[in-house]
Amino acid sequence: MREQGISGGRSYTLLRNKKEAEFDGWRVNSTKVNQPAPGAAATVERSWVLYLARQSGLQDLELRLDLKSLVKDMRTGFPTVWTIKVSAPQWDFGVIRGQVESQSPTSVSWRVTTKTLAVARSVGVSRSVTTTQLPSVRHQNRVELIAVFALAVFGIGLVAALLVARLAGPATTGRWVAVTLVLALAVGPLALSGIPSPPPSSSVVVPFYLSTGAGIPPDRIWTPGPALGIWLWYVLPMAGWWFTRRLVTGRPPSARVLLVCGVSALLPFLLMAPGGTRPTPRGWFLLALIALIALAVIVLLRQFSGTAAYRWSLTAGALVWVLWLALMLGRRSIMAVNIPDVNWFYVAAVWVATWPVAAWLTSLLGPVLRRSLGVSVRAVCFLLVWGALMFPFAVAYAAQPPAGVGIWSVYRQPFFTGYLGLPLCVVVVCGVILQVVYLFQRGADGGRGRAVEPVGRVLLVCAVILALGSPSLRTLTMWGDGFAVLWVAVTSLLVLPIGSAATAAKFRRISRQAHARFMDGWVRAQLLWDTRASLQRAARSSLTEDMSLSAFSTRWRELDVPGRCGDPATRLARAKRFALGSAAGVAPRTAGLAGAALAQALALPWAIYELVTGSPVGADAFMPFFLGETSVTLRFLHWTIYGFVFGYFYPLLRGLAPIGKAAVLMLSILPAEILPMVTLTVDPQYAKKPSWRDMAVVCGGLAGQTFVICMGLGLCWEWWLARVAGMKWSQVRNFRRLSSVTVPAGTVLVAAATAFATVVAGTWAQQELVPPSADSSSQSQPSQQAP
Repeated sequence: MREQGISGGRSYTLLRNKKEAEFDGWRVNSTKVNQPAPGAAATVERSWVLYLARQSGLQDLELRLDLKSLVKDMRTGFPTVWTIKVSAPQWDFGVIRGQVESQSPTSVSWRVTTKTLAVARSVGVSRSVTTTQLPSVRHQNRVELIAVFALAVFGIGLVAALLVARLAGPATTGRWVAVTLVLALAVGPLALSGIPSPPPSSSVVVPFYLSTGAGIPPDRIWTPGPALGIWLWYVLPMAGWWFTRRLVTGRPPSARVLLVCGVSALLPFLLMAPGGTRPTPRGWFLLALIALIALAVIVLLRQFSGTAAYRWSLTAGALVWVLWLALMLGRRSIMAVNIPDVNWFYVAAVWVATWPVAAWLTSLLGPVLRRSLGVSVRAVCFLLVWGALMFPFAVAYAAQPPAGVGIWSVYRQPFFTGYLGLPLCVVVVCGVILQVVYLFQRGADGGRGRAVEPVGRVLLVCAVILALGSPSLRTLTMWGDGFAVLWVAVTSLLVLPIGSAATAAKFRRISRQAHARFMDGWVRAQLLWDTRASLQRAARSSLTEDMSLSAFSTRWRELDVPGRCGDPATRLARAKRFALGSAAGVAPRTAGLAGAALAQALALPWAIYELVTGSPVGADAFMPFFLGETSVTLRFLHWTIYGFVFGYFYPLLRGLAPIGKAAVLMLSILPAEILPMVTLTVDPQYAKKPSWRDMAVVCGGLAGQTFVICMGLGLCWEWWLARVAGMKWSQVRNFRRLSSVTVPAGTVLVAAATAFATVVAGTWAQQELVPPSADSSSQSQPSQQAP
């Protein structure tokens, strides 16, 4: 019995509020057998602990123990006579079946033999408990995941639409915004075609690293289907490539480009044919019919050859053709099923459908660098991007046996199905690099590019996506991260108002000498304003003693703020804006680098702490080729992007002075930093130990960190503007005034409090996207002995 234990079986039934209870963990202890002497009665102690999934509020628990299940499957040689005692303090005994040997208010005993199992023996106990802590299990549904994902995509589409409209020109702004938003919002209906839950075992393979605790993992509730994947990684990049061609040439895509795209959409079907996947006769008929219709439309449109309507009609027809073929391709089983004996024809069919991403990112190099690139350079860049997307998949299929299960099996999953973070990570990183290079190219001439302002908004959204470390569709389905992306996308219109590039052009042209004159004028105007206020207070007694009314009037007019437009307060605000609202003649790219370095230096303590204690959220189970280190680096450096935006776009930011501009930036990024952490600390679907205390500590630390960084940027920028103008900081900020002292002092105090809270916190939020495993210990240990 010591070595093999006893059987036990499923000897209990537990109900909570008349329904079967859920558990989020258990613990089984070893069996203890004690026999004082040979021939004496032996005592067998077998204990196990079940942890209920925690719920909030009043709960009625009912536990029924069946003694028959405890002894019915005893092994040969085991004792046949047993005395079973059930002890349940703090519980109310209910119905007791069978003849008992002894009974007390807190326990009941039976004498049971394995030969008399036909007699029912059971006992029921019940009690009511009240739980005030957060629940440990929450059941998501597909509507929540898809809605959050759609909101995040809408935020990304909004800033992308404003960028596309600015690049396209003012004549067709509304048209391009509408087209971009339609292509982005189509993600919502396509997401409804995702793999449902529970997934059929014959049609989908759930990644092996997902646990099966009390809560259903998000991957089992909704997994992006092939239709959504093909739309994201095939249709949208192809549309982006066509727009880039229009941006470079000023005309719609040529007939040669449209022909290449239309024919390449057929290649996956041709490659799948040798593997046995062929269209049905009805499918062949539809292909032939649509081809004939397309040919007839082309012949008809030849009558309008050379006109804009003809070129755009060809583009629209090619887009419809690609959309239809993409949806047909998404219905093929190879795009959604992990087939063990897949051949290389299928693999080639999937990889051919990924080339538009590489083509689109490569086509952006010309507009970004403002020069035409050679064919060889573009070919090398195309292969590098395509290789970054597909190299892990190629290694997985080449190195992993078809029927084997190992670490590389993660990348043997279908490319267009699931949450794999590699494609989105490659696109986001390449996008950030292209945007920074674009801004650098325009930063030497004062940042007067026509798309500089919307690029800043896209950079803010990219920084939010990188804040968790590993950008993936998995993180965009978390309500905290989805709302954060949407919040930054909307508030970026407040941080960088539409049209701010035109209104701030005059601030870009302010030289170092002009900045010194503006600073001198503002300091003088501020001095006159303060002196006039002092004169007003002193004149109440002076007018009645030694000052005449004419002398007071003359002195009052002499202390007026210089200028003729507006009231004195408006003139003073205008002088302050011209003095503190420019970059003092420094090139935008230089100011952006300074802001990036300063923000990263201010965020260094917290960045190092997260680097040591945390791990990227949304990462794949297997991250080869330094992808894990890359994700950690992206999370470590995401504050660099915020600082770069502050420095590069400083004259465009809303606000009069550095502190005001930094406060507006903080208004945008503070909720974006806190919302994902709220999800990871109090949502049972993503937190291993939901706790209000952890949320308060983590969110308080992040709020203090964000405040310190943003206010530190504003104060350092103010000090630098004063030094450039040849002034002391005390001439710009009067430290004798309480409001001028509380800002720097508050920054220091918040920094100290944040550091203290970080040290005392004990544990950081569990930054994993899986619920607790089934054999993990519970979050709340029971205060009474388990029955």
